[in-house]
Amino acid sequence: MAVKMTFSGSQQIIQEFCEHCLEPIRILHISQIATIKENDPRTVKIRDKTNSLYTLKKRRDRIKEITGSFKLKGLLDDAEAAEAFTKKELKYGMRPEAMCSESIDTVSGVTSSYCYKTTNAKFLAKTSGSSNITFNAKFNATSEEKYTQEKGTKVGIDRKGNIIRTKAFKKINMDTGIPEEDALIKYKGPFLTAWWRALTPTQQAYITSGVQELASYIRVYGAEVKYMTVVARYRGRAEMITDVNSKGGRLR
Repeated sequence: MAVKMTFSGSQQIIQEFCEHCLEPIRILHISQIATIKENDPRTVKIRDKTNSLYTLKKRRDRIKEITGSFKLKGLLDDAEAAEAFTKKELKYGMRPEAMCSESIDTVSGVTSSYCYKTTNAKFLAKTSGSSNITFNAKFNATSEEKYTQEKGTKVGIDRKGNIIRTKAFKKINMDTGIPEEDALIKYKGPFLTAWWRALTPTQQAYITSGVQELASYIRVYGAEVKYMTVVARYRGRAEMITDVNSKGGRLR
């Protein structure tokens, strides 16, 4: 149930929902889902949500027009787009599966769509893959707890059941598709700390591996080391290295 039509008085409302948590995401305009029949020779125009005139297309032409943006957001892959073109429909007519968050990772430049409501009951109960593992078990598995230098901090699960991680991201407006300004970049884990962001990836990886494998340091700071939020305790790299080495580390 990614798309549902309801009525408020005499007004028809077309609402789109997240595939995982089933929370409402956006109100769709009729121009986003309407098409004309294959044998209709007319040119039919309607007003879109910006009040501009939009020419309705046949189903296959409309699918060809919209699949590119859905692939960019991770809401379709190449095989699904090709299948939709052949069948002349996406999973929900003119709409694919939807997620409640769309964002751009400002470190990798990758656009991701995922469900971020990781404590939602419907999200936690959903299953993934042939093993039928629940999202609760998958997202909260011990093996997935750590911050990783390669991908960052976990923030949600995408439509295919993959855990999404990030270091820093900008949200995309779900109605307009426009990303937030750079001033509104959100940081996760150690990237919340300015001096850490100023380090090179090599320096970050060196410190991360050095402390996450140091039992004596973990005994003092616990989960902060797992998530690497421990860096917020220090004013800079040198101060952190001094403290780590005082607890048995050998960082340089």
